[in-house]
Amino acid sequence: MMYLFVAIAMMMAATLIQHLGLAEAITEILVKVLSKVASCNQCFTFWLSLAALLCEGCTIVWAIALAILMAYLSNWFVLLLMILQRLFSKIYNREKEYEQERKYERKKVERKKAG
Repeated sequence: MMYLFVAIAMMMAATLIQHLGLAEAITEILVKVLSKVASCNQCFTFWLSLAALLCEGCTIVWAIALAILMAYLSNWFVLLLMILQRLFSKIYNREKEYEQERKYERKKVERKKAG
């Protein structure tokens, strides 16, 4: 059961790293071959999960199986991140519009007081 939690944690970490663009930054420092792996969310998740599971002492068969599962689950995690990003953008834009309206109203009040 612990391996499942490690696999899920690595899937989330790999997906966040790739989603934020850190994977490409890391691979620029490393070898060019790794950039192909880092640019693919599933590939990056697979290899990172596999490495973490093997370091945790998981058997090779279970490590590969869980890494493959996490690679495909990472697509759903990316979908969740995109939904949350869209929600954040909507909320941020509403807040920004509200602030602009308040600023405009304050200027109107100041003009009335001055004039």
